[in-house]
Amino acid sequence: MILETVTKAQAVQLPMFARRAKHELGKLYFWAEFSDDDHTFFVRPAAENELGCLADVFGIRDGIVQYVAREMFIREGERLRLLEEA
Repeated sequence: MILETVTKAQAVQLPMFARRAKHELGKLYFWAEFSDDDHTFFVRPAAENELGCLADVFGIRDGIVQYVAREMFIREGERLRLLEEA
């Protein structure tokens, strides 16, 4: 799937980005937690280890896909916590 051409309909059909799961690097995941009627977010894990997960975040608004940020999720046991939630 080419990032620039991902539609909202395709994004919501992606596997969910779960804070309790291990993720396949480079695979796209729907990030429902931050998505709403106007903005659709999906992530692509770039690195994951026992400390956490580093993921590229993309957003779709008005049919346009944009890179948003690289976010760090810290592992707390089996759970991942967004670094900014500290």
